[in-house]
Amino acid sequence: MSGKVWKYITEKIESEGACHFTLLDPDPLQLTIESVVDMARLSEKAGTDAIMIGGSTIFGVIDDSVKAIADAVEIPTILFPGNITGVSEHADAMFFMSLLNSTNPYW
Repeated sequence: MSGKVWKYITEKIESEGACHFTLLDPDPLQLTIESVVDMARLSEKAGTDAIMIGGSTIFGVIDDSVKAIADAVEIPTILFPGNITGVSEHADAMFFMSLLNSTNPYW
C-alpha cells in the first residue's frame, strides 16, 4: 500500500505528539546481522516507533539486514542510505536526503 508509512507516522504524531525512530547501522565490519536484529527487537520493546537502517557503506549486506530486521519487528523499517549501497527493496520506506549548499538564505 502506497503511503502506509507516511500515514503511520502522521497518525502517531497526531495521537502522541511525536515519533521516536532508532537508527541501526548494520556495518559488517563492526556487527553481525544477528546483533543488529537483537538491537531492533530491544528498540521495539522499549517503545521506538520505527527502525531506520543505514549509515556506513554497507555493501553486500543491506538486503539481508533489512529482511532480517523486518522479519523480527512489527514496526516499519525505513532506509537511511548514505549512498546507493544503502538501498533495498525490502524496506517499508526510505528517507531521501538532499544537501543544498547555497549562500542564498531561501535554501
